[in-house]
Amino acid sequence: MTHQTLVDELKTLRRSLDRLNADPWSPAIERSLRLADMYLHLALWQLGELEAITPELTQGGETP
Repeated sequence: MTHQTLVDELKTLRRSLDRLNADPWSPAIERSLRLADMYLHLALWQLGELEAITPELTQGGETP
């Protein structure tokens, strides 16, 4: 797997987690999905992908 393919897959997974967590039916599930997102964010960071944690700090106000 190439670096870019891995980055793309991780970003896709993060988007999927956001979609799944849009209407959480359980606080435990919501927390678990947030933790999964945090680990995916960390994996991207370790691959050299710089993403802001808060959208208001992203370049141009864009959200990742």
